[in-house]
Amino acid sequence: MPADEVLRRGRDGTTVDLVFEPGGGSWPAAALLVLRTLAVLFAVGLAFLPAGILVVAVAVIVGATFVGAVTVCGALWAAAALLLWPFVAAAELRSVRRVQFAPARAPTELRFVRGARAGTWAPVSGLRRIQLDESVEEPYEGDPEPAVRTLDITVVTLAGDDGRPHRAPKGTDADALQRSLEDLFGPVGVAVVRRTERRVRRRPRPPSGGGWVYGGSGSANSGGGFSGGG
Repeated sequence: MPADEVLRRGRDGTTVDLVFEPGGGSWPAAALLVLRTLAVLFAVGLAFLPAGILVVAVAVIVGATFVGAVTVCGALWAAAALLLWPFVAAAELRSVRRVQFAPARAPTELRFVRGARAGTWAPVSGLRRIQLDESVEEPYEGDPEPAVRTLDITVVTLAGDDGRPHRAPKGTDADALQRSLEDLFGPVGVAVVRRTERRVRRRPRPPSGGGWVYGGSGSANSGGGFSGGG
């Protein structure tokens, strides 16, 4: 993914946004996030549908009516959804979607944009560094699969406003993103630190050959049985 999709101009052209996830920053966007959490809960319910079918089947076997068993399972799922939804929604609303820097050419201020609202502007002097943690899993010799790269971005401030890594979109060009960040923050004295960890993908273990094979040692031993007389 091109770096300018992660670090890009804001909609009004006055900011540069470091984008972790689209959306956020207003209550209409927050409403969409709430709807998204409901969709997530519904998807989780579908994932547990086989278990629900099994529970219904067991309940019917032990004497419950089919309608009664389905009603109880549906009530349990609805209760679980109602209990989990506030926590999932709150996490969505508090999560940082992007960090805005203004003005766009030589930033002097920054703010964190969360799911529900944008934070207050703070001086960019409170920004300690932007850290890029790259992990590269390289193929072993003879492995047909390509290398797998992941990139985490952490905005480290003196106030500790967020301070947790955010996974960059798959395919983000780490080199181009680092150059863009250095061009933006070099003039204001903010360091861009990049750390790369490389490891070779573990070779899969060959299947064990310890299983019983017809015609092997078992059939050889059978040749030592007793034979008929005469």
